[in-house]
Amino acid sequence: RLTAAEVGRATGMTPADLSRTLQSLALHKTIKLLLKEAKGREVSDDAVFVFNAGFTHKLYRIVVAQISPKEQVEEEQGVEQRLFEDRQLELDAAIVRIMKAKKTLSHQQLLAEVFAATSCPAAPADVKKQIESLIERDYLERHATQIATYNYLA
Repeated sequence: RLTAAEVGRATGMTPADLSRTLQSLALHKTIKLLLKEAKGREVSDDAVFVFNAGFTHKLYRIVVAQISPKEQVEEEQGVEQRLFEDRQLELDAAIVRIMKAKKTLSHQQLLAEVFAATSCPAAPADVKKQIESLIERDYLERHATQIATYNYLA
């Protein structure tokens, strides 16, 4: 029988890491290496944990997944947002560069050129969205008679 504070002193872990680790060991759906005496998901310093002597598993070696912290999830979302913005800028630059060289291209030809020119994975819908954005910003225009063709303006 150990409290979370005693485990923290014995291991020297930071409180955030200790809380995540104890949650992973005690609150996992199928693998409960530790038993938490108090109900609830939160781990306080006075929470008491007991080794689960009755735990058995058919595998010799088991892997207990670590619960990801909320800060890490928020950071990953921020990185994802910045990456998306960078990809938009790369797509804009590639479209303008291609259209400046070719002056007039059909939609399919432009998509093929953009996919060949960019290093980032982009969906056709993302490229179409950037083309529409460039039309609004007067870099491109739709051809007067052929709807699926674009002309370079600047």
